Amino acid sequence: MKYLYWLLAGTLLLTVVMWALVPAPGPVAAATLGGQVVEFFALLLDPTGFPARWRCGRWTDFHGWLYIASDLLIWAAYFTIPFLLISFVRQRRDIPFDRLFWAFGLFIFACGATHLIDAIIFWVPLYRLSGLVRLLTAVASWGTVWALVLVLPRALLLKTPTELEQVVQARTAELGAANEQLRQRETEFSTMANAIPQLAWMAEPNGDIRWYNQRWYDYTGTTFEQMSGWEWQQVHHPEHLGHVLESWRRHLAAGEPWEDTFPLRRHDGVFRWFLSRAVPIRDEHNRIVRWFGTNTDVTDMRELQEQVQRSETQYRVLMESIPQLVWAADGDGHLTYCDGRTTDYTGLAPGQLCGHPWLALLHPDDQAPAQTQWQQARLSSNLLEGEYRMRRHTGEYRWFLVQARRLSSSLASGEAQWFGTCTDVHEQHTLREALQVQNTELARTNRELDTFVYAASHDLKQPVHNLMGLFAELKRTATFADPEAERMQGMVTDAMEQLLGTIQALAEVVRVQRHAEHLPPEPVQLQPLVEEVIRTVQDLGTTPPTWQLDFSALSAVVFVRANLRSVLYNLLSNAVRYADPNRPAIIVVRTELENGVPVLVVQDNGLGIDLARHGHEMFHLFRRFHDHVPGTGVGLYLVQRLVEQAGGRLEVQSQVGVGTTFRVYLHAE
Repeated sequence: MKYLYWLLAGTLLLTVVMWALVPAPGPVAAATLGGQVVEFFALLLDPTGFPARWRCGRWTDFHGWLYIASDLLIWAAYFTIPFLLISFVRQRRDIPFDRLFWAFGLFIFACGATHLIDAIIFWVPLYRLSGLVRLLTAVASWGTVWALVLVLPRALLLKTPTELEQVVQARTAELGAANEQLRQRETEFSTMANAIPQLAWMAEPNGDIRWYNQRWYDYTGTTFEQMSGWEWQQVHHPEHLGHVLESWRRHLAAGEPWEDTFPLRRHDGVFRWFLSRAVPIRDEHNRIVRWFGTNTDVTDMRELQEQVQRSETQYRVLMESIPQLVWAADGDGHLTYCDGRTTDYTGLAPGQLCGHPWLALLHPDDQAPAQTQWQQARLSSNLLEGEYRMRRHTGEYRWFLVQARRLSSSLASGEAQWFGTCTDVHEQHTLREALQVQNTELARTNRELDTFVYAASHDLKQPVHNLMGLFAELKRTATFADPEAERMQGMVTDAMEQLLGTIQALAEVVRVQRHAEHLPPEPVQLQPLVEEVIRTVQDLGTTPPTWQLDFSALSAVVFVRANLRSVLYNLLSNAVRYADPNRPAIIVVRTELENGVPVLVVQDNGLGIDLARHGHEMFHLFRRFHDHVPGTGVGLYLVQRLVEQAGGRLEVQSQVGVGTTFRVYLHAE
């Protein structure tokens, strides 16, 4: 670039030097340079002093007109080219270096002007104008040169046709890849839009819908031609359409996200409720270019909400109908809800109750134990139950059964909600206290009676033994002439023995009952205990029975060992003594588990009992059903007392001539 500056500067310097050194032709020279310039422009179009070119030299017609025609043709071409360049530049505004084309046009136009003046000089010697035009042509030429110099570095960076073709091919490949990616994205979008459970659609900024997903067509049973634009109104319920249109148009105008709930008709004519949402999609200038919307089926959810509302209404009606006081509290025991009965009973408004501890409603003496049970329920069982006194609005305290349960055990203690009821049990509590006093008195009376029976039976044994000794001495020393004397003596002996057995049985009942009250239950292995009892009762019958033992279901039970032995002894001894003489005796002893409760079963094939006749008196004291075998009628009574005293029960199944089965249901614990 610096060489160009030096070239221009040298050219101008050389022009000035030659102009100063070479004298101008003519008869008289201007006195000064300034005067020459003034004269030049003043006589610019004055040919005076110069001959026409036809007058200078030996011009032939052919030579002169060849010169003139050539100059005119060159001028015409030079004159036309600039206009073509200007037209080209104006039509192709994207062409690079457009100013260079303007410089070329000016340069060529100036060159053409010099040739036009040369042709005119053959008749009019306008040499001054020719010099000025040539100067202008020179300036335009060097201006074009300067523009070329400036543009050349950038022009060299322009792509060659081969490089442009490669670029085009690369761009074409990129566009192809972009189009393929776009098609893939469109496929993915279409797949995703058809996979979502909602009905999806897209609308223009003015609200015209131009696309629906497949689920819309599947649900409505329509086509795009039927639904394009605003034709979607066909599937709306007439009663809701006006509201939907008004809401949709208002949000379109405001450009705000839209949400509404309304029914849409299914292809079978059934209307289902949908939650519809639409959001605007904006360009980089914040102009809305499209709306994207979805319709979500919420019919089931609406029905569920209606059911919940109905349930809440029914629940409140139920709470107001039940005789209990109903309340709810948070995890810290502060009331969050109280029904009308609670406010009526306490005389406090809901605002006075809610936010306060429910324990504050109790009698001061009951608050400490209630607080202890409340803490235990919060930490472990999630269930509170207790009887406390609550103050009535009249100042009276009545007993209530307070029950509360935590609604969700998965929440933290402070976040949980408790639901509680208070049931008035004042009369029952008072009655229970009275019964407890009566039971205490009755238990004391029973103990005194047992003491009396035990003492009486103990005291009666000695006189009976004395009578039996005296009667034996009387039979040994006295002689009776009456032929019935021997039978009468036997009857007296049997009566005294029966009296002694009854006294001993009464003493045994009292002894066993007293013994059971002081001995704790313990795990008892059944196999050795049953075998021990079998050895005791084996020879009580006429023939030894066959024993079948099965303790696979339960090998041990928790019971007072002495009491369990007494139960087994009475049941097994009865099975041996009342065996049927007409068939071999078979006695089965086994265990079962019935709903988690241990059961001891004693089954025989003996004489059996007529339950239709004697079932109501089966376990009465001194009641016997077979007289051919001696007994006191105390065994079954004692078995039932011992089993019930341990928290169990006794069942019997029997058939005359078939056998009897006793089922002893032991306490589950």
